[in-house]
Amino acid sequence: MDFEDILPGILEEIASLMPQNLNESIDVAVSEILMAERLFLFGMGRTGLIMKAFAMRLMHLGMKVHFVGDVTTPSIRVGDLFLVGTASGETPSIIHSCNRSRKAGSRILSLTGTEESTVTSLSDRVVHIGIKGKKSREKVNSLQPMGNGFQQALLILTDMIIIDLKEKMGISTREMFYNHTNLE
Repeated sequence: MDFEDILPGILEEIASLMPQNLNESIDVAVSEILMAERLFLFGMGRTGLIMKAFAMRLMHLGMKVHFVGDVTTPSIRVGDLFLVGTASGETPSIIHSCNRSRKAGSRILSLTGTEESTVTSLSDRVVHIGIKGKKSREKVNSLQPMGNGFQQALLILTDMIIIDLKEKMGISTREMFYNHTNLE
């Protein structure tokens, strides 16, 4: 197998999955994040790992951020933002947490691969990332197994959100490194 031939196709696929209205989508996410007192992030499986990476970068910016399920995660309240990553929008634990978040009075922003789902119906704002693979309603061919494209597009999208937040907040890379762990 020649991976030098495969790489351009994977990169093209990831680019095709990004929100069609990329600038507007990033503006939506950034404005919701900046309005929040605290951020609560959640996702399951590989998407959960991407959301944990996003939570880490938000912490590097000096934000009050928690990942749902960690033992130090406090209760969510009015003024907080519940930020979920989900390809299907139908993961039971995410739906449950969205309902709990809604009941507590927080706002919900979903980064999702499905435009119409239970999670999107519970969300105040939605950023749509395309999906290819077994959960996609369209039958499309992907170079990659399962939902890899969604997770990769989500990682790149969240990094772009961090870049915009960093600029809007006037945070330097040096300041971000100051917040990086020093216990390793």
